[in-house]
Parts: sequence; C-alpha cells; structure tokens
Amino acid sequence: MLDNQAKRSFAQAGVNTVIVLFSSPDDHRDWALDKTARFVMFKVPFEHILSPIIFDEIEAATDRKSTPEYRTCPITQKLLLEDGWEWPEDTTEEIKKRFGLTVKGSKYGGNKWGGKYLRAPEIYWTILQKGKGKLVRLGDIAEVRRGITTGVNEFFYLEDRKIQEWGIEKEFLKPVIKSPRECKRILVDPTVLKFKIFMCHYERKELKGTAALKYIEWGESQGFQKRPSCAGRTRWWDLGERRVPPIISPSSVSELPRTFENQTVFADKRLYEVYPNASVSHEAVLLATNAILSSLFLELGSRTGLGEGLLDLTVYELADCPIVIPTQLKRMDAVLKEARQRTFLPLHQEIHHRNRHELDSIIFETLGLTQGEQDAVYEAVINLVETRLKKAISLDPKDRQKRSVMGNGAED
Repeated sequence: MLDNQAKRSFAQAGVNTVIVLFSSPDDHRDWALDKTARFVMFKVPFEHILSPIIFDEIEAATDRKSTPEYRTCPITQKLLLEDGWEWPEDTTEEIKKRFGLTVKGSKYGGNKWGGKYLRAPEIYWTILQKGKGKLVRLGDIAEVRRGITTGVNEFFYLEDRKIQEWGIEKEFLKPVIKSPRECKRILVDPTVLKFKIFMCHYERKELKGTAALKYIEWGESQGFQKRPSCAGRTRWWDLGERRVPPIISPSSVSELPRTFENQTVFADKRLYEVYPNASVSHEAVLLATNAILSSLFLELGSRTGLGEGLLDLTVYELADCPIVIPTQLKRMDAVLKEARQRTFLPLHQEIHHRNRHELDSIIFETLGLTQGEQDAVYEAVINLVETRLKKAISLDPKDRQKRSVMGNGAED
C-alpha cells in the first residue's frame, strides 16, 4: 500500500486516496499468510522517488524504517489478519490461544491500515507498548451517540428574531449547539449560542391556545410533516425525550480535536454526545479526551474528510479512540478549572501553552513517558495535522477550484 504525505495522488479524486498493489499467491499454502505486506508513506512527491534503488530498499526491509524519502512498515499478512480479527464477546484468552481464528462466530472485521501502518510515527508504537493495561477504549467506559437529527432544521432551529415573531413559549425552547465554532472554550456557554431548538412533547389538544400550536400548524402548511424523519414520528414535531450530554464532541476537526463540557445544551447531529459510565467521572473523561494523546490516536484512526483537510470522525471512530483515565484527581481538578476559563488557541500557540502541558503531563506521567517521548508526541501531532492540511491544498489552483465546484454540486 502506497501513500504520499507531500501531495495528493489523484487530483480529481473526491477523497484522499492510496495506491494498493495486489498479487495472487504463488501457491496455496495458508493463503499466503506467511507473505509480507508493506505499507509505504512517501515524504516527497512521487516524481522525486522514481528510482529502482529506493524500491529495492523498500522490498528488502523487514522492520519499520524511516528515511528522508519514505517511511515503510512491513508486516506479515498473518499478523494483519489477526490484528483485524473479531471474536464473540464471551471468548476468553484461553479459547483464542487454543482455537485461534477458527472460533465459531469470529470473523475478520477490518482494521485502520492507513492510520496504523502508513501514517503512524514511531512514538505511536512506543505508546502502545507502555500503555498496555492503561489504555482503554472510549466506547468501553462511555456511551457515544450522534446528536439530534431534526429532519427539518428550518423549523426546529430558531434564532431570536423568529422566536419573537411567533412568541413561542419559553418552555418549548432549549439551547442547542449546531457547530463547534460556537464554542471558544472547553465549557459550553449557552448565552453565546445562535439557536434555540423547538422541543415539544405534548399532543395537539394539550397545546390549545398556545403560540407553539400555531407554529406547528404553520410548519404543516409548509409540508414539514411529510419529510422522511418527521413522518416516522408519532407527533412529527416531537423530537423525543433527550438527555443533556455532559460531554460533546465535534464530528469534523480542523486542527486539534476537542471535547466540550456541557450542562444545559442539546447537540445537533453534526456533534456527538458522550455519556461516561458510572465507573468514571465525566471530568476524567473530559481531560482524557482533550489530551494531546487523544489527538494522536484520532489523527491515526479517523478519515480526512473529502480531501479538503478536515479530520472527519464517525461515531464508531470516536468510540474506538484509546484514552488514558487520569488517576491524579487533585491535579486534574486544578488543571480543568483553568482550562474551562481560557480560550482555544491556534495549533502552534496551543501546543506551547502552560495549561496544555499541565493537562497532558497528567496523562504522560500515567503512561510513564520520558521527556523525550513526550516531545515526540507533540512533534508527531503537529506533523500529522500540518501534513493533513497541506496535502489538502497541494492541488494546482485550477484543480482546487474544479473540486470546489464539484463538491458544491454533490452537496446539494
């Protein structure tokens, strides 16, 4: 598998792409599982490495290797298969060792080849080694779900002008965050949000004489009740009982992924709701998901959108993100108190902020990372983010303009 961090491989592709070379096995022994697969990330444009010497070096490599021109990660196809294998939940380690991949109900579920084997820096593998028994999957200690899908935003999302125009009762209006750009700090501030969401759980007869009923009737005159998401509800205007999520996470990220602490606000479908289990505090999850280590894992475990530079997260990708639950609770409280008050900064300013380092040090010390390894994490995240953003603008300006036009048409 070949990729290039300096330049997009195909100018007109709608997504970032890689080149995969397959060949049939030369015999039928174990389906060629003893053969070696090689993942190669080129650091310079392809036209600069068209040399048989370089490809001979890559073919001869048996261990991870990095040069000024490329980084390669050789791995046997047997290990690739095992790394992406899924067993039933009740499968014990003893059963796995005894029966291997033949366990009934087990299957190959896939893996993040691009993140782990193409883009992962050496510090990633160090963290996995030192983090054994300390790294936990976010989805194992918290429920992660998509925010509210209204089906008709022009009805359910109201600005102050529209609220005043209709005189809708306050009990049917709740603060809602529609975009992560509305959050400048970790703590969500409902007073700066642009929209309120219409939340009404009453029957029509119970709303007699209210402005809310008149608003619902206006919505029906627009045909909103016929929209697919609305038509499937018992009351088309009722979004159902929703919990206020204690933590909110964006689904698209430009620079560093962040999560927001929340007390009163609902979230749109373009954001994800995180509900920590009773076994862990939401403060611990908040700190862990805002640590630079989570940025590293999300950069390697998620997609880079439609080739425009954004990190695009799905619910399962966020749930799959490994985190470290902090144990230094007193330090955690003090660090979070300051973090709630300060404004988010651009990448290079954020990386050097004292509070950022204090927050990250709690996670680093839990893992036992040396100072050199901590520095390597920051360097890796900066490189991954900058590579993602620079690669998106590596197209010729004419190609970028054409992609923009194509993208706008597809979005409609």
